[in-house]
Amino acid sequence: EPDLGDGAARHEVVFGGGMMGGMTGAELHGRHLGMRELLRHGMAWAVNGVAASGHVHEPMFVLERGRTCVVSLRNDTAWWHPIHLHGHAFRITARNGAPTPRREWRDTVLMAPREAVDIAFVADNPGDWMLHCHVLAHQAGGMAGAVRVA
Repeated sequence: EPDLGDGAARHEVVFGGGMMGGMTGAELHGRHLGMRELLRHGMAWAVNGVAASGHVHEPMFVLERGRTCVVSLRNDTAWWHPIHLHGHAFRITARNGAPTPRREWRDTVLMAPREAVDIAFVADNPGDWMLHCHVLAHQAGGMAGAVRVA
């Protein structure tokens, strides 16, 4: 069970992009590109300002094994996104700042446009784990990242 107290690691993940999302550019292969250039590379989505291409190698953040992690997910797009975390089950603890009544266990959370969702889990499975949109066109278009449990 995640411990939501002061000892929890806290991180923010922002999903951006899409034609109506207002994203003006993102990092791709270590270079910041404007939206038109990203689109020429087949990228229209990003996580924390990075459009992932191919295998995701560098984690967005590193978690200490056995520690609770609270991740604030924010959908800055005009689209629905089913966000999936590999390797861990998490509790959905809040939506748009309001606590969820059931704190249900999931490995995927469906995020509405412009919605914020807080998830919490114990980082008990070591390795690099993908966090991505389950709409595969969005994932292939850059909406993927990884977290590392060490």
